[in-house]
Amino acid sequence: MRRNLTLFALLVGAAWIIGQLAHAPGASHSTASGFKALLIPLANLYLNLFNSPSTALGLCVAMVVLAIVLFLYTYLGRISPMLRDLDGVADALRRIASRREDAARQLASVDTVMAGHPIVARSWKLFRATLSQDDRGRVTAPRPPAHYLNMAALEHGGVRLRFFLGLPNDFVGLGLIFTFLGLVAGLYFASRSMLSADLADARAALTMLLHAATFKFLTSITGIGISMLMGGAQRIILDQIQARLAELQILIEEMIPLRGTGEPLPAEIVPPLPAAAPEPATGSQKAVAVS
Repeated sequence: MRRNLTLFALLVGAAWIIGQLAHAPGASHSTASGFKALLIPLANLYLNLFNSPSTALGLCVAMVVLAIVLFLYTYLGRISPMLRDLDGVADALRRIASRREDAARQLASVDTVMAGHPIVARSWKLFRATLSQDDRGRVTAPRPPAHYLNMAALEHGGVRLRFFLGLPNDFVGLGLIFTFLGLVAGLYFASRSMLSADLADARAALTMLLHAATFKFLTSITGIGISMLMGGAQRIILDQIQARLAELQILIEEMIPLRGTGEPLPAEIVPPLPAAAPEPATGSQKAVAVS
């Protein structure tokens, strides 16, 4: 919020300074003419471009294509390889746990696996530095692996999830910007036609404005639609990432328990739960028993 307010204040201040310089008594006529010569062609290009209904359709198609390209680039180039790496780490940890080695050899094997996957190497290095060995030779950790191996670690590992998760909001903003740019152009041409003394021309201008506004809102609808579809796909992908991270955390914690936790008892010496005491019979149940 503070950043948006600061940006708003800077833009308003810059606009005020430019306006004061343009209308200053000492401003040369050549400077004002230079501004007009630069801005008029750009303004005409913008008005003619956004006043055309075909521009809105072209922008909608371009937004859809851009959304597909960005999604496929991020998923195929970053997320899919990350998911494969996490699956590979999990498979390797399962094989290490199944060998039933001593704590030192098991830890060395885990070090080798983690060092070979950059996506988790940094997180494992931080977690590895907190490990210690007790009197019985068991390696323990003061914190769970989820404290180090999480979504933030993947972001620092180069996945750039923050950019990917921000795409739905970006397309909503693009759709709204294109809509208002088109409405401004349509209102400009409609206002010029409305000044005509001929009522038929004024009515035709108003009708053209309504038709143009209909097309302009297509960009907003497209942006919102892209946002909804991409948001649904992102939730599925995030669930997959969270599931793989949870599997890695469980595998590591099974081999390296938290400090102060005891070893699990074998099933044959775990005492059974006490049987629940029978509930006292109600009056109706006593009457049935007596009868």
